[in-house]
Amino acid sequence: MKELMAIIRQSKQKETLAALVDIGVVSVTVHSVNGRGRQGGNIMESIDPDMPGNIESVSKIYKYPTPSSMAGDSTLTKPVFWVPKNLLTIVVSEVPVEKVIETITKVNRTGKPGDGKIFVLPIADALRIRTGETGDAAIL
Repeated sequence: MKELMAIIRQSKQKETLAALVDIGVVSVTVHSVNGRGRQGGNIMESIDPDMPGNIESVSKIYKYPTPSSMAGDSTLTKPVFWVPKNLLTIVVSEVPVEKVIETITKVNRTGKPGDGKIFVLPIADALRIRTGETGDAAIL
């Protein structure tokens, strides 16, 4: 058993979930999360046109830099902006992990910063509370 944690754009959630169902993954937990990567939370329209302009927690740069990006190396404290994303948590045993990774990547890869990340973790055991089943039977 493996757990996959996929951080993806919110605009790609519906398409990603549909693609996962198509390959046989039906159990997915979706979390709304905020985070930042190498850009420090600064989003440029040319990099992420899907990002709504009215998100308060995000600095969306159209033509001119925001005060936070102008702060640069100055003595001003540069604020950190958080970008809204979705975190998909998937535990698989029957569907090959590689196929799940390939599917998520295919749907979410735009070639632009902010496409997301996938983390793969081992699962030692699982327990279905209702029936007491353990192992693979608990996640099917």
